[in-house]
Amino acid sequence: MTNFSFVIFLGRYLGASQTGLYMIGLGFLSVLSTFCRLGLEQIVIRDGGPMVRDRQWAQLRSLYRQTMLLAAAASLALTLTVILLSKPLALYVFHKQELASVLVWFAVALLPTSIAMMHVPFLQIIGKPERSIAVFSVWVPLLSFLSLFCMPPSSAVTAAYIFVGASTVNLAIAYIPFGRFMRSAGGLPGPIGPLWNVRLLRPALPLLIGNTCQMALLWIAVFAVGIHSSPSDVGGYSVAQRVALTLSGFLVPPIDALVGPRLSMMRGTSSKHDIEWIVQRVSAALLILVSGLFVVLVVSGHQLLRLFGNDFGAGYGPLLFLSAGQLAVVASGSIRPLLVVHGLERVIRNAMVIATLACIALAAILVPTLGATGAALATALALAGEKLAEGLVAWKVLGICVYPSLSFYRREITTLLKHHAKRTQTE
Repeated sequence: MTNFSFVIFLGRYLGASQTGLYMIGLGFLSVLSTFCRLGLEQIVIRDGGPMVRDRQWAQLRSLYRQTMLLAAAASLALTLTVILLSKPLALYVFHKQELASVLVWFAVALLPTSIAMMHVPFLQIIGKPERSIAVFSVWVPLLSFLSLFCMPPSSAVTAAYIFVGASTVNLAIAYIPFGRFMRSAGGLPGPIGPLWNVRLLRPALPLLIGNTCQMALLWIAVFAVGIHSSPSDVGGYSVAQRVALTLSGFLVPPIDALVGPRLSMMRGTSSKHDIEWIVQRVSAALLILVSGLFVVLVVSGHQLLRLFGNDFGAGYGPLLFLSAGQLAVVASGSIRPLLVVHGLERVIRNAMVIATLACIALAAILVPTLGATGAALATALALAGEKLAEGLVAWKVLGICVYPSLSFYRREITTLLKHHAKRTQTE
């Protein structure tokens, strides 16, 4: 909700054209930041969860240091690369000279953003999921939102300044609870080990590819609209995408933050039935809630988009397609943590690579003719196909179906009604 409010105010301050430039820069940051984390987030949850459970503090410190050093090295390298290539990208790819300065400032934000996000899985495994969610999706838009009142942005470049400051503060906020936890845990510090730790990078590589493709799926269409259309069209599409992502964005990350570590702890100690029951309950709850929100968007999407400004109303068509794609995402529940915990990182990689290639092909076909609506359709089809493929693998390989059957809903509703009847009798 904080991110949603920030985008509303940003759109009203900047208008569709400057908002479009800002979103292209944010897209570069999001994709590159995901790459800079090298797929290590899920490895931290898988390996770090048992370390916390068994109180292996020296090993946890070593894991922390290695992952942070790897992420920092990748961030610095890509920051310099984007700064050097900012003008060619702006002129020859997007044909928008004013984009160059925006890309430079988002490149400056790459290091604090990547390191802050790298703290998210560590906060999850030490039992601070609310802190991890705040670092992941609350503090940057909240601090940026507050900064709008102190320094109202006159352009996308000014908004990028604000983002750099908010990202730096977010990094400090991310480190404080983990540092405090490790100081209270005690134990002797472990060795840092080699920077390029093959033991970490080998299983992380499929996740790196998968995570980068997942983030790219959200931005391929934005870049395609940016190449074929005006900054104003990019702004309209980006705002529609932000509204659609609200369907899953405020639900899936906190749910995964709770379910992922729990599944890690259950590995090897709980039955397949118990694990399936957890993931199906998550899928059912998310689907019911988000379906209701989807109906609201269908009915009042036009009015909602006009909150950003009158020039954003054209995003209603893309909004519907993107929201439908998000229904497929939430219907799969916590499929990603389930596959990672069981060592199926390559499944995620393969599904994401195929979905990304499909999105690029569909965008190349649809965007030149249908514009932003074609971009939304390409993204929705790719996301839905990717989640269905991962769900099919979980069923075939693990014997766990993430999609609840009708009998599951009947059983859960019956149980809920019985609990309600008992409570009523007691009162």
